[in-house]
Order: sequence, then structure tokens, then C-alpha cells
Amino acid sequence: MADSANAKPVSEKVPVSAFNLFSKSSSLVQGNLSTFAIVYLIPLLSNLGRFSSHDQSTASKDLSSVTFAGLPPVALGGIVGFGLLLLLAFFVVNVIVGLMSVVLVLRTAQGDKPKFGELWPPVKKFGPRLIGLGFLAGLYIFLGLIAFIVPGLIMIRRYVLSPYILIDEDVSVTEAMRRSAALSKPYSGAVWGVIGVTFLISMAGIVPIVGWIISFVLSVLYSVAPALRYEELKQLTKA
Repeated sequence: MADSANAKPVSEKVPVSAFNLFSKSSSLVQGNLSTFAIVYLIPLLSNLGRFSSHDQSTASKDLSSVTFAGLPPVALGGIVGFGLLLLLAFFVVNVIVGLMSVVLVLRTAQGDKPKFGELWPPVKKFGPRLIGLGFLAGLYIFLGLIAFIVPGLIMIRRYVLSPYILIDEDVSVTEAMRRSAALSKPYSGAVWGVIGVTFLISMAGIVPIVGWIISFVLSVLYSVAPALRYEELKQLTKA
């Protein structure tokens, strides 16, 4: 998918540093902390589950001696079915929360302070397209990475803004990807800056014991930065 040749002229203004976006993003998150806390509760619980994986591993060894041979087939099937339903429910909830987070950071970057209940209508409207966008962009990135590393990395830059464009302009999946590529190309350094800071924040997770806490908190505080970059580039392109 080629970058659009009809992109508007680039403004002479220079985008702010990706590091400087942290203070603005952090301030916006804290200004609507209750909604952000609710939306990021599920990811937090997921991290807590990973943190306790050692204890779970020990418990699984203790349970390995338990046998279900004496249970009737119906009861055993019920146990397995219930476990699968729980996994499916957890997956669906995580997907919905992920979609809500996209809407939340975009609306926040645009100056709103949406309540949790206000996130569902946009998710209901744009959710199927956002999921399709995730699959298609992910496929492009994956194919680029397995072919040659550099094309795959370029795909990340090209499509990282596409979810915000899809919601903001109410366009199709392919059109959002096309416009994201065109918008980000003249300011590729500014887009890579946000991606780089996000990566650095994730690297805090390698610190033993407290690393994942530091990484999670910083990630939430910086979560509005990509949407802020989108809003900034949109204005610079119009200038």
C-alpha cells in the first residue's frame, strides 16, 4: 500500500519532542484519572496474574497428582467447558477494553474528559472496523518482518496512527491505513520518537520485582502521547 502522493505540503513548524509529550499526556491522564483507572484495570490484573505465575506454577505441580478419572463424563465435560468459557470471556473483555482505550486516548487528546459509559457507543460503532484494522495492519507488519526486517518496521510507522484516523474521520480500514501512511511519512522522525519512547518505557519491565509496576504506570501516563502526536500532525498538515 503506497504512501499517498496527494499529501498536503509539510508545515515549517517542527513537532515537539516525543519526551516532551510525556508531561502533557500525564497531565491529561491525571485530569480524567477515574476513567483511565477503570479502563486499565483489566491490563493491571493481567500483569498481577503474570507476577504471581511462580506461585501458580507451584500450585500446578501440587494439582498434578489429582485425577478426574472417577468423574462422570458429563461432569468432566462441564469442568472443561466452564474453563473454556472463562478464557473466552477474558479474551472478549480484553478486546473490548483495548478498543475503549483507543477511544479514550483519542477523545482525551482532543480535549474531552469522557466518562466510562461514554466509551461504549464509539466502541460499538467502530469496534468491528478497528478489529479488522488490527488484523490487516498486523498482517502487513508480520509479512514485512519475515521478508526483510526494515519493511516491517516501516509498516509500523505507517499504520500506527490509523486507529485514530478511522475513528476521527469515520473512514474504512484501508482508507485509514492509506491516510496514516500519508500523514506520518513527512514526519516519520516524530512518529518514530513516540514509538521509541513507548519501547523504552516497556523496557522498564526487565527490572526485577518492581519493573512491571514502573512500566505499567509509565505506560498509562504516556498512553495519550500517540493520539496527541496524531492531533499535532493533523494540525501541522493543515497549516
